Amino acid sequence: MNEQIAVFYQTVAKQCSNAHSLRTICELVCRNLIQSFSVNHLQLIIKYNNEWKLLLELNTKGIQYYFPPIIIPTSTEYYYKNIHYYVNKTEASIDILPNYRYVLIPLKHHSAIIGHLTIAVPLESNLQPKHLTILAALLSAEITAGLIKKATKNHNVGRINAEKALLSSKEQQKSLLSYLQNMHDISFQLWRSNIMEDMLFIAVDEGKKRLNIDRMAIFLFDKQKRMHGTFGTDIHGNTVNEGYFESEIPNQWFASKTLEYKEYIAFQENTPLYHDLQQIGFGWSAYIALWDEDTPIGWIACDNLITGQPLRNYHHQLLKQYGFIVSQHILRLRAADKLIKLNHDLEQRVQSRTKELNKANEQLQKLSRIDALTNIANRRVFDETVMTEWRRANRLGLPLSLLILDIDNFKTYNDKLGHAAGDQCLRKIAATLSQVERRAGTLFARYGGEEFVLLLPGQNQQAAVNNAQRLLNAMHNLALPFPSESKKDKPIVTVSIGVSTIIPSQTTTYGNFFKHVDTALYQAKAEGKDCFRVLLPD
Repeated sequence: MNEQIAVFYQTVAKQCSNAHSLRTICELVCRNLIQSFSVNHLQLIIKYNNEWKLLLELNTKGIQYYFPPIIIPTSTEYYYKNIHYYVNKTEASIDILPNYRYVLIPLKHHSAIIGHLTIAVPLESNLQPKHLTILAALLSAEITAGLIKKATKNHNVGRINAEKALLSSKEQQKSLLSYLQNMHDISFQLWRSNIMEDMLFIAVDEGKKRLNIDRMAIFLFDKQKRMHGTFGTDIHGNTVNEGYFESEIPNQWFASKTLEYKEYIAFQENTPLYHDLQQIGFGWSAYIALWDEDTPIGWIACDNLITGQPLRNYHHQLLKQYGFIVSQHILRLRAADKLIKLNHDLEQRVQSRTKELNKANEQLQKLSRIDALTNIANRRVFDETVMTEWRRANRLGLPLSLLILDIDNFKTYNDKLGHAAGDQCLRKIAATLSQVERRAGTLFARYGGEEFVLLLPGQNQQAAVNNAQRLLNAMHNLALPFPSESKKDKPIVTVSIGVSTIIPSQTTTYGNFFKHVDTALYQAKAEGKDCFRVLLPD
């Protein structure tokens, strides 16, 4: 909305600077209001010859300008049929009816009401009276100038004073249009600032230069109702960083007027002027309140300490509008900072959750590949690995050896000592035998029940036989007691092992190779157990 207002005023300023009549300016204003804010009803009445009369009307028939002004028709399309209600309005306001929002702006010249501007906008429009304060000042100046000009043509009495007033009004209009352009330029610079500190510096430094203010400072409030300095002006007119300044909100005339009574600006002539709470002179002082809806967020302080120049009438409206612009940029950057922080926090949370998820996935992956009882590789890992090594051995012409181990008489062990003891037996055997062969590429895994496998990629038959013997020796050294009831049974837990080695080719299959190893295991079982047997592939 702020940018839309700035563009509207820039367009009006450019177009009106070339206009030479009150009618042209009024019609230009109407057209720009239609284009910028979808205005479809407008009525401008002025005090003419001590009577309230209609000067300009925008309705379904178009724009109609009357000079001399006419009596307001009783058949007007507008809500304001009661003229006494209408003209007694001294402050801007909004009335809401079922179809439109009516924005009422009194037009003033030297504090006197000279007219009223009523604008009907759609209900969804955000247009507020404060957005039109500069337009009201422009129309007031132009109406005054136009009436003076007309009066001068009709009357010679007071011709010299009228010409001076007209010249003054034109100068005021010219200055006002210049300030409007300056306001637009400052607003554009502020929009380009993405850092709060830079924006506040520009607001003070450019505000002084372009609005012809001696000194300006911006103070912001915190949640504890304390005021903090940002950028300000020293006693020589230099823009300085006043971030060091912090104070309670002072109980002064401007505080109650702006904060208690919720006014946009507090102005006082011939008042003490301060710097860092120390009095440094006298002059006029103005405090423009910065708002976030109904919540005060700070002040812009202005004075004329250096040059002592008076404050122009239109400065009141300009400073109000400037306060609105600055407050909107403060809120914009605060919202942006908050969004950045939220995004950063969200990113941190996502990264943290991602790490937790990856860790959980790794743990899950690990658990899915580890035998829960023995804590060594499980059948799934063996099945994947043996096929990978089979293809590699086939491709490179390398030997592949496989040993299948089975615990002898394990059912008897379980029946005698119970399943808990059986599980403990499996864990001890797995822990011992998994340490027998640790070279890279080898895999010792639990195949199922009381069966284990030892995969030896790249190792020939002799290496496989050596490993089989080492496995038997490890079991003898472990010497787990076996609950024997027969002298035939060995007093310790033993294993039987089947061994085979192959160089895979196109004519061999892993399934047949595994059967050979399994057959060798059964031979070892049949020939007395606690031994290994080697069976060569066909």
